[in-house]
Amino acid sequence: MDLQWKALLTQAFGFLIVVWLLKKYAWSGLLEFMEKRRELIAGEFDNIEKTKADAEALKTKFDEELAGIEQTRRERIQEAINEASQHAAEIKEEARGEAVELRDKAKKDILQEMDKVNAILRDRMATAVVTVSEKVIRERLDDAKHRELIDRFLDEVDLTEGAR
Repeated sequence: MDLQWKALLTQAFGFLIVVWLLKKYAWSGLLEFMEKRRELIAGEFDNIEKTKADAEALKTKFDEELAGIEQTRRERIQEAINEASQHAAEIKEEARGEAVELRDKAKKDILQEMDKVNAILRDRMATAVVTVSEKVIRERLDDAKHRELIDRFLDEVDLTEGAR
């Protein structure tokens, strides 16, 4: 194998020229492109970290707001329960008052009816006494005399019944 020095030197010289040309024109552009790309990627990672931190802060804020909303909801429910209880107590008290009024009115009505019945009974008794008296005496007394006798009799009956 015979080494061909001329071809080897030509190729080495050509290689060095290609390296020199690449270094002068392409290498700096390539390194600059690579540096810009590295900075872009690093910036994207920084943005991602910042976005992640912002998302965590928002999540914390929303969790706090949600807890506040939950507390407000519980307070409003408790207020509604208290208000409903108060309303129910007022309704019960009003119903008790109406029941007492109705009972008192019923007692009053019963007493009035008893007075009416007593008056009717008194009149019927008076009529019966007059009728019996007429039959017994066989004479008719005048109305004023009848009334006086009946009232006296009823007063005596009331006095004897009141003593019992």
